[in-house]
Amino acid sequence: MVLGVRVASSARLHLGFYNILGDDIAYGGFGVAIDKPRVVVEAYPVDSQGVIVEAPSAVRGVVENVAKTLNVDGVRVVVKESIPRHVGLGSTTQLVLGTAVALSRVFGLDYTVRELAVKLGRGFVSGIGIACFEKGGFVMDSGRKVVNGRIEKPKTVNDLPKPVIQVSVPDNWYFIIAIPWEKRGLEDREEEPLLSAPEKPPHDLQEEIYRNFLLGILPGIMNNDPVLFGKALSRIQVLVGKYFSKHQGGIFCCSETEQIIEEMKKLGVLGYGQSSWGPVAYGLVYGQEKALTIANSLTKYVKDTGIKADVAVVKPRNHGAKIEFINVK
Repeated sequence: MVLGVRVASSARLHLGFYNILGDDIAYGGFGVAIDKPRVVVEAYPVDSQGVIVEAPSAVRGVVENVAKTLNVDGVRVVVKESIPRHVGLGSTTQLVLGTAVALSRVFGLDYTVRELAVKLGRGFVSGIGIACFEKGGFVMDSGRKVVNGRIEKPKTVNDLPKPVIQVSVPDNWYFIIAIPWEKRGLEDREEEPLLSAPEKPPHDLQEEIYRNFLLGILPGIMNNDPVLFGKALSRIQVLVGKYFSKHQGGIFCCSETEQIIEEMKKLGVLGYGQSSWGPVAYGLVYGQEKALTIANSLTKYVKDTGIKADVAVVKPRNHGAKIEFINVK
């Protein structure tokens, strides 16, 4: 028997920024962990030298870079499931941390999740993915400190955005996600030059975001009021989209995402938006039956209009990544 480690986590939705730039703090964001798509990584020690990676070609380089950074040898890493790349679901952070935690456990490396995040270059803009890996749920993060007009890659754990609020999402809240397959969001290397020198938003725009967040998002999540939460979420999405329109060409990244969101609105979602740079679109719904009904109608809509997209109903994930030791014959 060989003792290995399996780490299972899943995607997140980045719901927007409550603070774009104010008082030398930038990109305070909020988001939720969802139960799928998942990432599942297994790591086993082997007798031979080197790192054996069994993974789809799209993620192989990420896994190899983690192993190289941690300076491990004599190990087999298998990616059993992976989150679609560069669509707005936070795939890189979940894969990086899942792989790093698995390797750390196999080799007895004494790193916390946040130490691994710094070592592997996560948390440049957002802390949502890291916090979702740790504990799941709804997360409001602290944002990044701006020094001399810029944000830099975190050098210590204290540089990472920290969870200000992290609470469970009510079980009867569901999200419908739609992934257009002919579009891709920005990669890290494309995002960093755009966001490293934050530009102050118009005062009225930022004030309206604050107001919706404080009077809608926070009481909505704390009081299990999806109508209040959804209304504020939709408004924040439009406001944040206006700010970033200079980078993505409009309030949303692309016509497919915009069309899907418009149809979600007609079908009765309580709130809507684009996760991160997209193209993932999502809608908030109360109750499973309603969610399935809307998802079925949306699936028919994308088929009838010729939009190549997958539609799914997902639930909140109110726990962190699952880490377990496994025996392999």
